Amino acid sequence: MDALRIGRLRVGPAWMLAPMEGVTDPCFRGLVIETCGPEALGAVTTEFLRVTGHPLDRRRLLEQIVPHRWPGVALGVQLMGNDAEMVAASAALAAEAGAHFVDLNFGCPAPRVFQHCAGSALLADPERLEGLVRATVQACAGGAPVTAKIRSGIERDEGLVEIARRVEAAGAAALTVHARLRVDSYETPAVWERIARAKAAVSIPVIGNGGADTPELAERMRAETGCDAVMIGRGALADPWIFRALLARARGESWTPPSAEERVAWIRGYARSMENGGATARQALGRAKQTLKAAARGGFLPAEAVAASLRCHALEEALSLLQPA
Repeated sequence: MDALRIGRLRVGPAWMLAPMEGVTDPCFRGLVIETCGPEALGAVTTEFLRVTGHPLDRRRLLEQIVPHRWPGVALGVQLMGNDAEMVAASAALAAEAGAHFVDLNFGCPAPRVFQHCAGSALLADPERLEGLVRATVQACAGGAPVTAKIRSGIERDEGLVEIARRVEAAGAAALTVHARLRVDSYETPAVWERIARAKAAVSIPVIGNGGADTPELAERMRAETGCDAVMIGRGALADPWIFRALLARARGESWTPPSAEERVAWIRGYARSMENGGATARQALGRAKQTLKAAARGGFLPAEAVAASLRCHALEEALSLLQPA
């Protein structure tokens, strides 16, 4: 159960919760840490914060960071934008606000993001991408380390090695490689060979992402690619206990997966926690249904019962359909 070094930052164990828009808000991150135990995962990262024509507001960054730090778990702030000066200034503010590291998003495939030349769109302009990383590293010098998260390409992966080397040359402390292309759906199998290729091309730590949706697959990703850490996204949405299961395997301990009743109770607690944090009942129900769908896809809850629950308009009505008769 080794640890990861991101510059001067020690991240251990070398399993991380991926940033996911519309998922990894402070409520979800906190519940995953609470469920698995802070000793079970090394780092979590915010949903991306979009940087446009001016630096992010310092108060907003403080609200994202200060109340949501857990001892022993590194908290990263992910930024997305295409203006190097504004992103760099925002990164410096995030570091001052207490972020353990700053991650730059070059992987978001959403059409609205791509059309505005942000996220994965910058993979088409390696020089500009390198300049943005370099400016951010310089702005954070002596503070939080800077990392970058990329897709393996837009329509092809021929530029992957060049991008990885430019990220390293710009001073990034680590690189996360999502093993899918921008045009791929999440149902498209991740090509882990891309992670291995990036790992062989650079000397900074490479974090693998994509398709490691079970403890067994996470372990296999590390073995097959040589990556320094594994970042898990949708696998944690489907199974919030996944990091606890990984920890048990690493320690050689037995692990009994949660029952369907425990999973339903977790989703109920998630929705209530969201409401306590200011979400409307409708917003909380939407997030609960998102989790239910992921759990059904992962085989953790019965698909037919989940399909029926998704048609419900109230949380307890939806969850009641998943209770044993």
